[in-house]
Formats: sequence, structure tokens, C-alpha cells
Amino acid sequence: MISLEWLSTFASIYRSGSVSEAARERRVSQSALSQQLASLERAVGVPLFERTVRGMVATERGAGLYREVFEAIDCLDRVSRSILIPTARRVLRFGSSPEYFHWAALPKLGSLGLNLAVTLGSDRAMFDGLKTGALDVACVTTQPTASSLQFQSLPEEPYVLIGSLETELPPENVSLTELANWLNSQPWVSYSEERPITRRFWQQSLGSKFSAKSALVAPDLHAVVAAVELGIGLSIVPRYLARESLASGRAKEIWGVDSKIQAERRYLCFRRSEGDSPDIKSVVQALG
Repeated sequence: MISLEWLSTFASIYRSGSVSEAARERRVSQSALSQQLASLERAVGVPLFERTVRGMVATERGAGLYREVFEAIDCLDRVSRSILIPTARRVLRFGSSPEYFHWAALPKLGSLGLNLAVTLGSDRAMFDGLKTGALDVACVTTQPTASSLQFQSLPEEPYVLIGSLETELPPENVSLTELANWLNSQPWVSYSEERPITRRFWQQSLGSKFSAKSALVAPDLHAVVAAVELGIGLSIVPRYLARESLASGRAKEIWGVDSKIQAERRYLCFRRSEGDSPDIKSVVQALG
């Protein structure tokens, strides 16, 4: 007889593409998980995965079995969680970059009445947290590829070129060549020495090389905006980070770059097995 535990193990491996990641997710040893998979394959009579250098790839029979069982497995997982925590408020573990949480997510999530535990970090840390169960939902700038994850695309955030109130604006009807020369004559504030967004804007839109003087590199984007307000230099940042500064008159937009730079893309990610969670649905609705 085929055990439900074997099928749950099979689904975890299918979604993560890795025995080690599935073991972390299910909080069991790799050897125990491998034994459960071997027992299921013996019962089915054929291999369900091909072991490759890239991980566990489902065979045709494995893919077919997953389509047959995943809905039932997900339903049982939800019932199990509701039984384990019948009365206490569930803690929803949310993750994102510090800047996105402070300036975009917190104002929208704070009014939902959820019991939130927040982790801040890089996209890689967010994906690791989702795989290990340390996070329930995370906002990232990299579209997830793991089959165990479901995602919702969030509204794109355009970029804005900002300076202090004392910064003189470029001449009206300036050509792109003249604009590049004018911007290169200004001091610059950025969040990394590589300045990927800024350099892409110069190369793709202005058709020239970025050669402006670097006045400050601050990996905290909040510090970048604060430096711009103080007149230390110009910068290109996501508009949501500058919205308050622009509205309050502490900074101003120097030149419209909305149509010249591809907007920042974000994705709200969560485990596919928890897509029906009311708390996760409320987060998706609030941020989407």
C-alpha cells in the first residue's frame, strides 16, 4: 500500500528539484527522505526522477503522478496546519529588501491586522527562506523559477532622477548629448560603485559614457535619498523611495526618465501549497 507520507515526500522533491531542499522543507534527514522516495518508486514499479547534476528531474511517469496527487497533498497540508494551530493567531513570516518594506510594503501591510514577523535581506535570502520554511511570503526583484513556488507580479515602479532644491535644472529643450554632458558635470550619489541602472541609462538612452564625479556611494537607498536632499549630488532611484521627498519639497525631479529606464519589477512569492492561505491572499491583495 502506498503511504501518504511517501506521496508528500514525492511532491516536495518534485517542487524543489532537490532531495536536500525537500528534506529541509519537511524537517527530516536526507537519508530518511531518500528511503521514502525509494519505497514509492518500488511500489510504482518505475523511476519517478532522473538524478542529474542539475538536480532531480521528473520522468514522464513522475510528472503524471504529480498531476494526479498534488491537489490532494496540498489540501491535506492545509488541514494539518489548521489542526496544529487551531486557536492561536498564525504568525505570517514576510520578507523583502529593507527599502521596499519600509517605504512600500509597511504602509499597506500595517493596516491588515496580521501577526507579521519580518525578515529583511537579498533576493537569495528570500528564496532560501521560502525553501526552508523560514518565510511564508517574500517580495523579490528576480522572477522565481522553482516549481514549488507561486508568484504574483506586482505593479512596476518607475525610476526618477532627483536632486536637491538648490540644484539648477538642465536647459530647456536640451538634446540628449547636451543632457549627458550636463549630468556628467554634476556630482553623483549612488547605492553601488557599479551603478547598473545609471550606466544603462547613459548607454541606452543618452548614447554616451557615464563619467560624472562620484560624491557618495551608500548601499542604503534611504541614505542615498537623504544625501540628495542635502545637495551632495544627483541620483536615480525607484520613485517610491523618493515620493515623500518630492511631495514634501525636500527634493525635486531633475529630468523625466520614466520612459527611458525600464521600471523596477517585483514579484510576491509563496509556496504553491499555501496559495489558498487567507493571510497570504490578503498580502497579495494589499501589495498588488
